[in-house]
Amino acid sequence: MPTIRIQLNSLTGLRFFAAMAVVLYHLRIYVPQISDGLAVFGYGFTGVSFFFVLSGFVLTWSHRSDVHSGRFYWNRFARIWPLHVLTMIVSIWTPLLSATTSATFSAVPFVVTLTQAWIPGSPFLTSFNGVSWSLSCEAFFYLLFPLLFRKLDGHRSVARIAGGVVAALALAGLSLSAFTSISVADYLLGTMPLYRLAEFILGMCLATVMKRGWRPRFRLVHAVGLSAISMVVLTTVSVIFMGPSGGLPVICANLVMIPSFLAVISASAGRDLSGTSGGPASRALARLGQWSFALYLVHELVLRLVRPLIGERPVEDAWTAAAILIVASIALSGLLHEFVEKPAEKWLRSRRGSKMKPPATPAEVHHPGE
Repeated sequence: MPTIRIQLNSLTGLRFFAAMAVVLYHLRIYVPQISDGLAVFGYGFTGVSFFFVLSGFVLTWSHRSDVHSGRFYWNRFARIWPLHVLTMIVSIWTPLLSATTSATFSAVPFVVTLTQAWIPGSPFLTSFNGVSWSLSCEAFFYLLFPLLFRKLDGHRSVARIAGGVVAALALAGLSLSAFTSISVADYLLGTMPLYRLAEFILGMCLATVMKRGWRPRFRLVHAVGLSAISMVVLTTVSVIFMGPSGGLPVICANLVMIPSFLAVISASAGRDLSGTSGGPASRALARLGQWSFALYLVHELVLRLVRPLIGERPVEDAWTAAAILIVASIALSGLLHEFVEKPAEKWLRSRRGSKMKPPATPAEVHHPGE
């Protein structure tokens, strides 16, 4: 397959919206006075699924078969590890920021090595900077990526593989939800890297068929509309059947949203390939998208630090505080990206003598989710 070097700038901008969905989801939890006003973001955690799919898509789109696996692994390490460790250290030495009260230094080896998501029932999963559990999944995806890429690159019927992955997702999800306890299902279907690998593979399949010439026949506005409708349906069904304080299982929310995520990604990529400018490919959104990894890693730390100051203040004050928290988190993410993330990545890449590419482009996407 010939190497395609077209950069899909729209995908960088989309990362910011996915990160903000997660931010607003956590905002509802930490500032309960405004939770009703942010009800549609009750399923904002599905933004992590978006990043898993997007990560598989972009890495497959930009990867070259002649790139040695060792170089790929080192570049991924340089991309996510420095900022992850920094936020972990900050949370360790600031007890107020620790995600779980049971977190101890015994969790450090697992969190540092991004293996915490492989330990069922362990408090290590959300120790220190709790959102880093998703990086544990991404590290597993990266480990398998060179092998998966070779398999997909030479396979004739990628659509059949994608269909099998979707069927396996649904079957495993429904079976485990029906025959296991809620806590077991939440782990196996929510945070276990092996199950979440399916979302990454779907992104890889989508990128492969687009590299072979397939283009969506729908526009980005239609895909975004589908995503919005899916989120509203989730919220409405949850209120009707689970009550205002209830919620559908994580697996159900992710399965409902994944088709619209695939639609948004493919439509955005199609825009870039056709030369359409603006929208998520704009310079401002691209910059915010570059900050999305830092935003993902710091926003909950900011929320935990400020929450005691908000307390039980009136709703009007809570909304003002929420707006300030969002702006502060975005500003902090920009500083971290420019003065920690980029320099650290550049320095680590230089240790292997690899030529530094501009970070946070679609060719170097990372999980906020990266």
